[in-house]
Amino acid sequence: MADTGETENLRFLAGQVHALVGFCVTLINTHPSPGELSLHLDAVEQVTLARVESTLVIEDFLHGVRNVFDRLRAAVVSAETRQANHRETGRRGGHQPTGRKTHRQTRQRTP
Repeated sequence: MADTGETENLRFLAGQVHALVGFCVTLINTHPSPGELSLHLDAVEQVTLARVESTLVIEDFLHGVRNVFDRLRAAVVSAETRQANHRETGRRGGHQPTGRKTHRQTRQRTP
């Protein structure tokens, strides 16, 4: 059974990983080209796994590495979808939600 100090360390590390994944998702969501980013992410995953798998590591560690890359890849797919939807909306004439005035409409005054 793990001692209290080890459990605290594991929880601390889990919190750090969670924060770093959140930061990565933020970068992914603001990246101008998620498709290109996806290619780089795939390459980094392959290099990382090749490096890790060539050492003596616990299988749980490998599952953790794969889990983070899967989460990042899902964020890239989500960002690609959002950007594609945004581009499609822009091609249709930039739909303005009903009831909202544009900046120009707000500034115009009627006599």
